[in-house]
Amino acid sequence: MPNPNPIYVPKPFSLQHMRSVFGVSGPSKLAAMASLMPWDYFYRAYDFHEPTLHTDWTTDVTAGGAPTAFAYNAQRNAALRGATGTTDDGVTAIKFASVIFDPADKPMFWLRFVAPAAVTGFSFEIGFSDPKTDEALPGITDVDTPASGNGVTDIGCLHMDTDQTLTTAALVADGTTGAALKTDISPVWTPTASAIIDVIVGVQANLTYCWIWDGGAPIGVQHGVAQGPDTAILVRPYALFRTRNTTSKQIDILKAVIVAEENR
Repeated sequence: MPNPNPIYVPKPFSLQHMRSVFGVSGPSKLAAMASLMPWDYFYRAYDFHEPTLHTDWTTDVTAGGAPTAFAYNAQRNAALRGATGTTDDGVTAIKFASVIFDPADKPMFWLRFVAPAAVTGFSFEIGFSDPKTDEALPGITDVDTPASGNGVTDIGCLHMDTDQTLTTAALVADGTTGAALKTDISPVWTPTASAIIDVIVGVQANLTYCWIWDGGAPIGVQHGVAQGPDTAILVRPYALFRTRNTTSKQIDILKAVIVAEENR
């Protein structure tokens, strides 16, 4: 019988505490309560409603074409707005400022954004990696024959690039151990223009997985690839958006959530 009295629980606001309160609960139910279990989970949620960019995040852009770094935009419920600018290969990107997540702790990154008004001539990359040499360039250098670069050794991300042979999205990953691998998203998917897109990317030791919703509709169920960052290689979440022509791509980021097991 559940016992809601925390005096009988040695770990307050923990997985043990939740099980004491709710009795037998499946992993999916408990995962939905991660914010209530700071003893066991790192949890941060960002609605980006502050007038300045939260210090947990930094933003990067390429030179030329007047790209716009992500910054607060006073719109309904607020958002971060960035734009790639009009130079071919222009980028606006955002990343968590600290490289603190161990793949062994199963970190997950949920990003909600509004796709640009034109999704032709477009590329994006959302996931986890160790630091890049140039934060305004992707960590996956080739999606057709999967390869990572730009100083990255460990990465797991959802990647799309209309300049490649594969113009639809793929889950791509690489680690210090093993070679880069990919899983093409099935059914094939590119973001719907101007739609609200939800992406969750998670990594474990040499494993990467994701879920996608496009305008509220799920794309497949769960997508996974048996590769990803190695244990003890610290990574951080990021999102990068690039134009592949001379049309600027505006992106509004509405929400971000990071969850990881709390192991110290």
